[in-house]
Amino acid sequence: MSTLWIDFETRSRCDLPAYGAYNYAQDASTDVLCMSYAFDDEDVQTWVPGQPFPASVKNHKGQIRAHNAAFERLIFWYVLQINFALEQFYCTATQARANCAPGNLEDAGRFAGAGMRKDHRGKQLIRLLCLPQGDGTFREDAALMAEMVAYCEQDVRAMRAL
Repeated sequence: MSTLWIDFETRSRCDLPAYGAYNYAQDASTDVLCMSYAFDDEDVQTWVPGQPFPASVKNHKGQIRAHNAAFERLIFWYVLQINFALEQFYCTATQARANCAPGNLEDAGRFAGAGMRKDHRGKQLIRLLCLPQGDGTFREDAALMAEMVAYCEQDVRAMRAL
């Protein structure tokens, strides 16, 4: 059975660090910006809202690996309404910590000497696209969104390399 590697980029008016992943995922303002994924060693692909959701992902019966997998699980359950079994999820951050490596994807990659690194631009993109502006609306920018997709895809590659 194949392994699904997955990463979401989301936005919400709910403050994730302040309220936690459960409240964030259940907040009515939480949306998926993009989902990058790959099966086993296949090329990374990305789904964005407005496109048909990939049946290969929705119908996946094997393991789902993600860095901080609880977040991805909650986004599947509460935002996308796809009810994967809890047992399908495998957390690569937990795996890193269990091996005395840092839990942060960037730090764990550096620790392991992985050739594939996390993109540093991500923090800027998250501030620009994932957090509401002063008036409560979200920035809509096609060029920044293209960068966000590339960032999300790189995270899937970095996870697999780790």
